[in-house]
Amino acid sequence: MPHAKLRLYRDPVHDTIAFAPDTAEGSLLMALLDAREVQRLRRIRQLALSSLVYHGAEHSRFSHSIGVAWLARRMLDAVGRGAAVDPGERLVTLAAALLHDVGHGPFSHALETLGGGHHEDRTRALILDPAAEIHGVLRDLDPGLPQRVAGRLGGTDSAAPWLREIVSSQLDADRLDYILRDGHMTGVQIGRYDLERILAMLDVADDGHLAFHRGGQAAVEGYLLARFHMYQQVYLHKTSRSAERMLVAALARASALHRDGGPPQPWPAGPLGELLAGEEIPPTRFAQLDDVDVWAALKGFADASDRVLSQLCTGLLHRRLWKTLVLPGGDDGRADELVAAARSIARVKGYDPDHHILVDESRDSPYRPYTGVEGSRKAIRLIDRDGRPSFLEDRSSLVQMLGGVRHRQRLLCYHPDLRGPLARLFEPRAEGRSR
Repeated sequence: MPHAKLRLYRDPVHDTIAFAPDTAEGSLLMALLDAREVQRLRRIRQLALSSLVYHGAEHSRFSHSIGVAWLARRMLDAVGRGAAVDPGERLVTLAAALLHDVGHGPFSHALETLGGGHHEDRTRALILDPAAEIHGVLRDLDPGLPQRVAGRLGGTDSAAPWLREIVSSQLDADRLDYILRDGHMTGVQIGRYDLERILAMLDVADDGHLAFHRGGQAAVEGYLLARFHMYQQVYLHKTSRSAERMLVAALARASALHRDGGPPQPWPAGPLGELLAGEEIPPTRFAQLDDVDVWAALKGFADASDRVLSQLCTGLLHRRLWKTLVLPGGDDGRADELVAAARSIARVKGYDPDHHILVDESRDSPYRPYTGVEGSRKAIRLIDRDGRPSFLEDRSSLVQMLGGVRHRQRLLCYHPDLRGPLARLFEPRAEGRSR
């Protein structure tokens, strides 16, 4: 009997991704991919507003999600070289990998500040919601599958640690995909690392955790360095961070005007209008939102009579973004003084200090070393020549260094017309100047 035709995806990172409809896992993944909650991810950019900096960064969370499922399968196959993997656990792991981002709102985390909740909580809620198509797909295969997949994503199920770590860890399928994909789509070559070597060296340690053999140490170090540089060059880029602050400020301004009885017109219909009006909406209602809804609202708000809202929206639509200045990182008192002074200058110049002056703060740690604290992210494990597991930072001076790095960036984002006065404010203070 001939095999069913494969469903093929030509992927810019992984080349050809193939799912076989006549297998249990292929059939499940294809049904999930066709569900409306997953198809919606085609309309949400993976890197939010980073395309305003890197014009190639137009890729979606849909393409990333396929890549994560594909890598999860390859990781399962790699580990399966040495030990059989239970077919049911494979299904749970692959479904969790594919669905890990279905709770994301438009522009990544922007709507989370406006009452949308955390995307990980929404993801699990969607999987458990009988009204969601993805719930029905999982339930039709096994009534207990939605609960198991949600548990795998929350790290609360009773599966072996390595199965959970394929879905969420410091060396999971999610990170392995987005570092390569984002680096490729932005053109930032520093995002490359040796994925094939990592997969070839992947195994399960005697303690049940995901690990890699010592021959893969350089490849894993390269992966961690790639992640570190991607945060420096892409994820925390000052221009995209300023644009995100503008987006949050614009939506918050529209929401505040609505509460005060003077909503900008036209007010967005559907779940976006409900969310901005302060209403609580169920997960399936939130999952109708995408980037298109927000861009349409910004186009409408650009003509609002409210000057502040109009300027924020126009700036985003036509890339007239707020400029940035780096606030002192080691002196919070001085940074607060500069923010207060900048807002005072804006007020004197006739600008709104709460919207024409914005502050962005970001933090990141390229690697979280093992601390022994229950519930913390566990370190990456290495299998020594004698077969015993150890922590990567105990064998790598480079990873020891990365484990000690705590990146913190504070930016002052300001209307371009305030460039001159604020530049003078940030001039180095002369030392020893007489009063």
